[in-house]
Amino acid sequence: MSSSGPCGPPASERFSVVALAGGSLEADFRRAGYAVPNKAYLPIGDELMIVRVLRALKGAAGVKEIRCVTQPDALASQPQIQQLCDAVIPPGADLIGSVIAGLEGLRNDERVLVAATDMPLLTSEAVDSFADLASNAPCDVGYGFVERKIHDRKYAGVRHTWVRLREGTFCGSGFSVLRVGSAKHIQDALRRFTDARKSPAKMASLFSFGLVVRLLMGQLSVKELEQRANKLTGLTCRGLMCPYPEVAVNVDRVSDLHQIEGLL
Repeated sequence: MSSSGPCGPPASERFSVVALAGGSLEADFRRAGYAVPNKAYLPIGDELMIVRVLRALKGAAGVKEIRCVTQPDALASQPQIQQLCDAVIPPGADLIGSVIAGLEGLRNDERVLVAATDMPLLTSEAVDSFADLASNAPCDVGYGFVERKIHDRKYAGVRHTWVRLREGTFCGSGFSVLRVGSAKHIQDALRRFTDARKSPAKMASLFSFGLVVRLLMGQLSVKELEQRANKLTGLTCRGLMCPYPEVAVNVDRVSDLHQIEGLL
């Protein structure tokens, strides 16, 4: 990770975005009576969550193309979603398979933004903030995160998995940046990371015992995490600290959905 802060000048890159809306609906939502392809299609307020996210992406100056990875039949009755996408791509067998599917046809040296579609409070301004950070970070892999004190000023009480580091307390975001060729070569490492991203214990398992102890004590620095990620992948990895908490507010449970509806 990197301690990159609020963005300055406009991004020098305009990015293709892989918007992930595959997978199946979690049991929590099915038990609550929702019958949609997956959580991206959950209604929130007066719109589907995926529409809110895609509209924010479409309105961002730093985005040149939206590649929506989702079940094509899910869009059959959703012309508004189709109008917000430049391409619709069938998902892979798992999260990383869907990322790789979304990258097909792009140059290996190109960097793309990867976005979750369960960020219902996302704005174009927040998207451009992350695009600026990515543009100014010379990396193969960049992962967005948000500092708790920034988050709580606006969304105190919204649930997250928080990790305490030397510089502060942070949670992950729904955005990352990937170099196309690099992503294809480190699929296994990306699967381990995405599986661990919301569990401090699983995340700790990716590190050495000494780093685990220091992580649990809040003594590990952002730079040390970057160095460990570099070693694990053989790539240049950076964390991108975004000043817009909207990139971290996501929907994992029915209770999250109700809480965000209250915020809206």
